[in-house]
Amino acid sequence: ADDEEPEFRTIVEMADNRTMDHMLQAPIEGYEDAIVVPQINANNFELKQTLINLVQSNQFTGRQDPHNHLRFFNKVTSTFRHPKVPNTTIKLLLFPFSLEGEA
Repeated sequence: ADDEEPEFRTIVEMADNRTMDHMLQAPIEGYEDAIVVPQINANNFELKQTLINLVQSNQFTGRQDPHNHLRFFNKVTSTFRHPKVPNTTIKLLLFPFSLEGEA
């Protein structure tokens, strides 16, 4: 009887009753101002209405494939260049126009 393996019991207590879906969501508290558009030092920079319209033609609502949305957004925004404004700044300015509703 000395050759038998001891029996181990593990008791795991749940910290709370949240669902896995809820536990896997990234925290959003305190991140409201995490993405900031850099100051633009160009004298005559403006977003053209046609570019805004193009971005708005494929708005993301949360129900579409987000990868396709971002591919379209990158394709459209990469066509617009300004010598004194980085493309990432242009994307940050335009991205809110690509969303609809709660997305």
